[in-house]
Amino acid sequence: MLVGMTTYFDELGLSEKVLAAIEDMGYTQPTPVQEQAIPAVLAGKDVCAAAQTGTGKTAAFTLPTMDRLGRAQHGQGPLCLIVTPTRELAQQIEEVVATVAARTGHRALTVVGGVGYDPQVKGLKRGIDILVATPGRLIDLYERKAVKLNSVQTLVIDEADRMLDMGFWPSMRKIIKWTPENRQTLLFSATLDENVMRQVGSILHDPVYVEVARKGTAAETIDQYIMPVGSMQKADLLPAVLKEKGADRVLVFTRTKSRADAIAKRLHKAGYKVAAIHAGKTQAQRNRELESFRNGKVDVLIATDVLARGIDIPDISYVINYDVPQNPEDYVHRIGRTGRAGEEGFSLTFVGPDEISYLREIEYLMKKVIDEYDLPGFDYDDRRIVPSPDRPAVKKKALAFRGSRARRGGPRKGHRHF
Repeated sequence: MLVGMTTYFDELGLSEKVLAAIEDMGYTQPTPVQEQAIPAVLAGKDVCAAAQTGTGKTAAFTLPTMDRLGRAQHGQGPLCLIVTPTRELAQQIEEVVATVAARTGHRALTVVGGVGYDPQVKGLKRGIDILVATPGRLIDLYERKAVKLNSVQTLVIDEADRMLDMGFWPSMRKIIKWTPENRQTLLFSATLDENVMRQVGSILHDPVYVEVARKGTAAETIDQYIMPVGSMQKADLLPAVLKEKGADRVLVFTRTKSRADAIAKRLHKAGYKVAAIHAGKTQAQRNRELESFRNGKVDVLIATDVLARGIDIPDISYVINYDVPQNPEDYVHRIGRTGRAGEEGFSLTFVGPDEISYLREIEYLMKKVIDEYDLPGFDYDDRRIVPSPDRPAVKKKALAFRGSRARRGGPRKGHRHF
């Protein structure tokens, strides 16, 4: 298939078996990060790649790594170690690995927390080629002497910036020391800022740098709006938006586990098919809720930022940020659940009076002022704060306001209506 400057998957150096796996997955075009990273990985180079969410980073490291990977002997391995910060991301990687392995014959295992040790230990004893792991469970298994990492040929660190945000880097330093120094290292991330490079630069050897999106870039296909609202009105605004815009395949992000559960309970009473997913639920519960959302048994999924990165749920209608995230990068990842792989997307962010500073940090990061959407017919109270549409997307500037009441009737002229 033609892409970019007449690039085909079969021009990237991949084998027939992996090309068959690509066809199995329904891929028709290499994305920019895949186009740039795959040849470098195949050549055995260290790679340091940054690309916004939804651009195919998982396939960019999985396809070429498995193409050049050998086979471990019985009871040995892994030869490839992929470390990622969350269980959901590990499961997503596992799905891609399993599809490719069906063609290449590799043996793979995923080890994450929240599930029993015995099946994971038994799988490791049989010998594996590829191990997908979260840091905590991997360290537990290593300290129990259930896994050895001295045969690792390729180490993949997925979502490196999120590893730092979640405090996993001390654990990662341990894991890296347990692998051979002459390994190939692949670092994939949504962003590669100074903090990330200061931590990881020393573990890379003459890397190939791939960057297809600057820090804070959201997909251009996502229409973004804010909805200034009084803090006590968010609970009423959410069902009003769902009624106006529709409640089919909607992802709602909130800041805390308790709020996610409260919102889900309220919507359930209102007759919506809804579920909540967060770190307070067991892995089995999280898997069940995700699957129900994927297959349409649940229409509205309420989530904390456990879902903000890497989870590929197709055909999400739109994203609502019930709370403005305190970390501006999380905003980019949240809204990136819609508008994936070049499709159109839509996002709404409820902004309470105490969240204006978080909004300004997001706008500064993206170098973009987010337009307002005012829901027709909703009775906003006078306690909301509506930023001026002429505010600059700069840091630490005095915030201009245009009064407590916004113009009614939806997006301003030239913007898409619901």
